[in-house]
Amino acid sequence: MKIAYISVQDSTNVRSFSGTGYFIPRSLKMNGAEINYIGNLKTQPYLTEKFKEIYYRYIPGKTYWFNRNPRVLKNYARQINKSLNGINPDVILSFSGQPLALLKTDKPIVLWADAVFEDIIDFYPEFTDMAKVTIKHGHKMEKEALDRCAHIVYSSDWAAKGAIQYYNIPPEKVSVITYGANIETNWDQETVDEKIKKKTNEQCNLLFVGVHWYRKGGDKALEVAKELHSQGMPVKLDILGCRPDNENQLPSYVKVHGFISKETEKGKTIIHQLISNAHFLILPTLADCTPIVFAEFNSYGIPCLTTKVGGIPTLIKNEVNGKLFDKKAPATEYAEYIKSLFTNYDNYKTLAQKSYNEYKTRLNWNASGKKMMGVLKNVVNGKS
Repeated sequence: MKIAYISVQDSTNVRSFSGTGYFIPRSLKMNGAEINYIGNLKTQPYLTEKFKEIYYRYIPGKTYWFNRNPRVLKNYARQINKSLNGINPDVILSFSGQPLALLKTDKPIVLWADAVFEDIIDFYPEFTDMAKVTIKHGHKMEKEALDRCAHIVYSSDWAAKGAIQYYNIPPEKVSVITYGANIETNWDQETVDEKIKKKTNEQCNLLFVGVHWYRKGGDKALEVAKELHSQGMPVKLDILGCRPDNENQLPSYVKVHGFISKETEKGKTIIHQLISNAHFLILPTLADCTPIVFAEFNSYGIPCLTTKVGGIPTLIKNEVNGKLFDKKAPATEYAEYIKSLFTNYDNYKTLAQKSYNEYKTRLNWNASGKKMMGVLKNVVNGKS
């Protein structure tokens, strides 16, 4: 099957959309697809849109997103059509809706996304206090893109529900396929079982991962570590991806690593060691769609402690591969759960083993790519 894979960024680069834009086509190649990349789309007229962005930021104090403007999206469509002429694909697949909004083609289109526009309004900080024109264009372009698709796939039930409820998309036109892990480990069942067996409950090792300290709940993760420590439980909290404002005032059992790139061998080694040594990923996030990091930790047999927001409940199942907490749950609630598992440590080991099984059976790119190939084949054969 010949697939034209569309992305605004360069999806041949592993950094594209935190790696997801790169791993999606890779997962399809693993399942026999021929991928033709269409990316690096240019924004025209760039200077005009940049001026609008600055104007809205400083005059009315609003956020303006140029990639919802019809003029920009028309230009995206022209660039895509020019590339399609030399490809003649069986189907078109896109990682986001914007490039599809004004695309006119006789080829069937499939979207694989993690959210709808309505759901991200005032959800992420960067989508808060948006200009009215951006909201207007955002809704219109989202609806245009979804209507043009032969089928739509989301990475969570939350996003799928948004498409059906907000944009009146027929349920039979929507599927859910989770994303995989954007980090590669060669650990198999035997290796994971051995690592779990050797990991003791003498000290609880928590690992927080996130570029955005407050949105990802870094302050809550720190509170949990402090609570465990105050209750006399040996604990260590590693912070990866960012640096808190109060870094110089952190207790001795907290270590800040900052951002470490996955692209270097040294970076991969450090990340691998940090995850390997952790008992839990702790991510009390305030706003997220479907964080890839959960699949990555599960691939090491590490359970995830997180919140019931966005599409996370599709990824994390209570007592299967982690634990979901209410967004406003106090640090004491996290601490009590952790202590209960460490007191009955065989329960922790069982949870760790089940976490790896979730990765092996559901949260990996090979499994997701296989499911997506089934969707694409149905579309091409007119069954969707």
